[in-house]
Amino acid sequence: MQVPIYSPPHGQKGGDATGPPPSALLEAGRRWIEEFITRPHEGTNREGAVCPFVEPATKARTFLLREWEVDPEIDTEGLVQVVRRMAETFETVRWEGRNRVLHTLVLVLSGLPERRFRLLDEAHRLVKPELVDRELMAAQFHPHCDERAARNPEFQVARAPVPMLAMRRMAFHDVLFLDSDPEWFAAYEKRYGTRHERGSVVDPLFAETFAAARDRWDRA
Repeated sequence: MQVPIYSPPHGQKGGDATGPPPSALLEAGRRWIEEFITRPHEGTNREGAVCPFVEPATKARTFLLREWEVDPEIDTEGLVQVVRRMAETFETVRWEGRNRVLHTLVLVLSGLPERRFRLLDEAHRLVKPELVDRELMAAQFHPHCDERAARNPEFQVARAPVPMLAMRRMAFHDVLFLDSDPEWFAAYEKRYGTRHERGSVVDPLFAETFAAARDRWDRA
């Protein structure tokens, strides 16, 4: 089933996007999301879509897909600034849906040459601490990306046909991505620690990861 991606003009609430037709690059990103990200894949080692957020976010009209042009000679620091600008945009959008966890912004980066795709990985590494402190999560995607699935280190889940960035708010399952650093984990624990303490966590992997991280950083 094809999932329509909602992308209103910047700063507007509701309605359909207007203006010129999307570029081939944007359409390639859209197709990848519809044909891969929203469908199950055995490589994830779990049931459901590769990303469980996209379809509910789309139904809630809080999945925004846009194309941003960057300088072909952009360096790592320039891409860090792109992510920071993306975060500012994310936090100023008048989101239509009330469920904040479903707010999702995806950028297809036009103008970025293949030789600079891997700079996205370094930019993400550099900017992640400040995003996590704002309870934001970002991810990079490109044809050579080596990011692996949380439950399967053999599955290169972020290999998209075009360079992309995605951003959403911190979610409960993000303990799987925030347990390896004390400051990241502290931000997660501040947001979701009480829920873990109530013992109501259904997925044992989430509970085990949280307990191990708390033990590790409390002892550090």
